[in-house]
Amino acid sequence: MPVRIFEEHVGQNQIDISEQMLESGNGLIEILGISNALSIKNPIACAHIHLKVHGNNHVYIGEQCVLNGVNIQLIAPGSLRIGARTGFNGHSHIHMHESAKIEIGENCLIAEGTNFSTSHVHKIIDVATGERLNPPGDVIMEDHVWSAGSVSLWGGAHIRRDSIVGRGSFVSKQNFPPNSLIIGAPARVVREGVTWEH
Repeated sequence: MPVRIFEEHVGQNQIDISEQMLESGNGLIEILGISNALSIKNPIACAHIHLKVHGNNHVYIGEQCVLNGVNIQLIAPGSLRIGARTGFNGHSHIHMHESAKIEIGENCLIAEGTNFSTSHVHKIIDVATGERLNPPGDVIMEDHVWSAGSVSLWGGAHIRRDSIVGRGSFVSKQNFPPNSLIIGAPARVVREGVTWEH
């Protein structure tokens, strides 16, 4: 079954989705609200994709990506960019409950169970000051990063290029150096000066 598109307000969004994806893939793209801009280039594979935007969202997915089992829900205004030749293998989630941006670089490998979220949705408040302790933030994964599965990346996470994020890691509010092996909950660098290959 091809990828289906539902547009709530026809003609009030910019939609540029490759015919190859629509014809050879399967899944559902829901475009709610207005002023959304979607640009999705030719993927290598696309199976069981679900992409849902709610208004004032900007989505760009580059050439030759593998989009298997990815679930994208952009509820608040913001942007999502996925670079060329990045692969999602197995069910992963990208959520934007509060406005921010999510950027995933080129040539990344995203294993099953990886979750990207700009916020924890529910606010944690300091009783004495009224300060919010878990504000939303951008999630940045630079080029050639391998997420080894069941990884959670929250607002403020920044993984630099050529790094590996170990299975089950929890990454939040931290900027890691390039060429790092990052493991744990909370995540920490356990080795520097590494890279990876397919």
